[in-house]
Amino acid sequence: MTKTVERPSSAEPPSLPVTRTNGDLTKEKILKAAEVLFGENGFDMVSLRDITGKADVTLALASYHFNTKENLFRQVISRRAKTLNTLRRQRLAKLQEDNDLTLRAILDAFMEPLFHQMRSSDEGWPSYVMLLSKLGQSNRWIEILRENFDETATLFIGELRRILPKASEEDLLRTFSLVLHLMLVGVSNNQRLDTLSNGNFRADDLDKTYDVLLRFAVAGMESIRN
Repeated sequence: MTKTVERPSSAEPPSLPVTRTNGDLTKEKILKAAEVLFGENGFDMVSLRDITGKADVTLALASYHFNTKENLFRQVISRRAKTLNTLRRQRLAKLQEDNDLTLRAILDAFMEPLFHQMRSSDEGWPSYVMLLSKLGQSNRWIEILRENFDETATLFIGELRRILPKASEEDLLRTFSLVLHLMLVGVSNNQRLDTLSNGNFRADDLDKTYDVLLRFAVAGMESIRN
């Protein structure tokens, strides 16, 4: 009688559920608290003790996970930058795949992901936007912005350069830089619009703001086409 030899199954074993450790949860609490406080007050006016008090963790735990306040600050910036960069690259890749690289489509692919995140249920994005706005008002943290955003921005600038071949490099980069600033202003819910319109128009109407912003950005970049 021939004995049948059972061969090991080639199927992948079932994946185990991923669980977050207490350390992961603590780190997340610290990041969320830091994001809110840095967004409201900037870097200098916030201490590690302020952050740990809001996060309800010990100062020792914050030092263990992040070592210094500046390192924590850098991680606050980088964690949502990764989300934005991924969304932007996905949108750009789809445009390239569909051969739909119009000026409007490229700018939409760059700007809309931030507005999309602001409309989400994640309450941390408004604080993050406030923080980015503060970073844009000074050259102190320009290196952090470069490290986290320039690689993806350069991909978009390259596509803009291809569809605006007669635009000077200076005009292209200056207008793109202005688009960046306008995007942050538009998404920040600054209530100046509310006061100027005596309450008839609201800054927190992000859909309307984005519609106007996109048309404005496209028109601005069209002006450098020739």
